[in-house]
Amino acid sequence: MHGVVLQSRLNLASCYGWGMAKLRLRVDLEPGGAIGPGKIELLERIDELGSIAAAGRAMRMSYRRAWELIDSINQCFREPLVSKQLGGPDGGGAKLTRLGRDVVRHYRAIEQKAARATAAHLAALQAAGEKPARRSAAAVAADDSRRRMTPRS
Repeated sequence: MHGVVLQSRLNLASCYGWGMAKLRLRVDLEPGGAIGPGKIELLERIDELGSIAAAGRAMRMSYRRAWELIDSINQCFREPLVSKQLGGPDGGGAKLTRLGRDVVRHYRAIEQKAARATAAHLAALQAAGEKPARRSAAAVAADDSRRRMTPRS
């Protein structure tokens, strides 16, 4: 059975106090491919820069790794999402096909709708995970001193 499975996970950075909770989506495509934020960003960079090598460099990955990801993406769909032009006077390059642009657009739309739909729940999870700030020894001592000086009735 072919279909799309959405998986989400809470951004781990938020669990360690590095910001607000964020939803990251990965779409599992039957019978075995997947596309998520990293592959989508790579497609967007290729569209912007016109080169797999330049897109890989912009994402701090080797050309080989970028090419392997593009090959796996192209295998997931009925037709390629990225087309490459070999060498020549303009030096070759790569561009997104119409289907490639459509896939990026659909993924980003899903991502935006999911973010809106889960915003309140993510805020609640973030709030539940926040720990009170640690107070300095000086602040604790000052409070203790004030409490001792305040008369009790």
